[in-house]
Amino acid sequence: MQRLFLVSLPRRLFLPLLMVVLSCTFSVAAAEAKVCHLVVIADTNDKTIGQSVDIDQRNVTGVFRENVARNQLSVQTLSGNEVRKSRILSTIQNVNRRMSKEDTLIVYLAGHGAEDRRLGHYFELSSGEKMLRNDVLRSMNSKDVRLKVLITDTCSVFKRLKAAASYAQPQSTNTTSAAFVSLCWKPAGEIDMSACSSGEFSMGDNISGGYFTSQLVNYLDRNRSREVSWGQLFRSVKQSTAQVFREKNPRGVPGPDGETQRTQTPIARLDMDSGDSGGGSSTGPRFGVRVINSSGRGVLITEVLRGTPGTQVNVAGLSGPVSLEAGDRIVSINGRRIDSESDYARAVDDSGQAMDFEVINKRDGRTYRASVRLTR
Repeated sequence: MQRLFLVSLPRRLFLPLLMVVLSCTFSVAAAEAKVCHLVVIADTNDKTIGQSVDIDQRNVTGVFRENVARNQLSVQTLSGNEVRKSRILSTIQNVNRRMSKEDTLIVYLAGHGAEDRRLGHYFELSSGEKMLRNDVLRSMNSKDVRLKVLITDTCSVFKRLKAAASYAQPQSTNTTSAAFVSLCWKPAGEIDMSACSSGEFSMGDNISGGYFTSQLVNYLDRNRSREVSWGQLFRSVKQSTAQVFREKNPRGVPGPDGETQRTQTPIARLDMDSGDSGGGSSTGPRFGVRVINSSGRGVLITEVLRGTPGTQVNVAGLSGPVSLEAGDRIVSINGRRIDSESDYARAVDDSGQAMDFEVINKRDGRTYRASVRLTR
């Protein structure tokens, strides 16, 4: 019987990715062929966090309806008894299959989550089923489309307050805002965003919903009239989520490992072929190296994207830059031990432009010290 290691449980699952399509200034002819397909999964049956999850669900669908033109937005929502593993995966696959190549798919999921040391992050559904994050990502890949985004708000502690917030019905729009155009239809690739890091609770309440989701929606609302990038969005939401956590929990909260959790740190993997810097110089992922959890030391490299920093690595003792390869293992970054995908994502995100790391070469099994210059 497989033993699962719970990183933290109560509350948020999919959410980070959910605001994207916009462009009020785009010509109707240019944008008409592109559609943003939003799938919102809210585990509202949970007795402790259902109300908070429902707030997140409404906030996410609301910000899309208010910013994406009716003829460019398709929304499908699963909640209550519909939130079952087979229904979730088949719904995503069916939506994906009917999309055109220039469309965008955004999946947002809110609920309980945890982590298994070998299998990675998974969702604990109120139906009693467990669904791996990787299963969701695979279901999103049944067809090759322009942009695929997975946003989850999960692994959070629910704090019940005295009153629930009122909710205004969103007004649909005939034009797509500038922010959503730049998020949904300018980049191409894959984005995977989570509300907190491995070993952390993702916090929320029944007034504003999840800290992470509320900050994501607030950012989209504030910046709807200008072009933004996924990198800009994530950096801002990451910072404001941590700030809200500290303001509402000045003494921290008891963490899943018995120690005090003093912050909440969202993580993201941004693998895109086109510009994501929102006017800056960066045009792709920071490192361009995809990894998975493994039973051995470190994380296992599965892919190194062409033209990214992962193909221009300086290794001690070797002359000239070399490329990392699938099968190599990254065991440390900037002196920090790497044991999981979450460790890896957080370490890369926290790095400055210069990053030092240790890698085990698949060919000779030796560990090498290396350095790389990341994109901004």
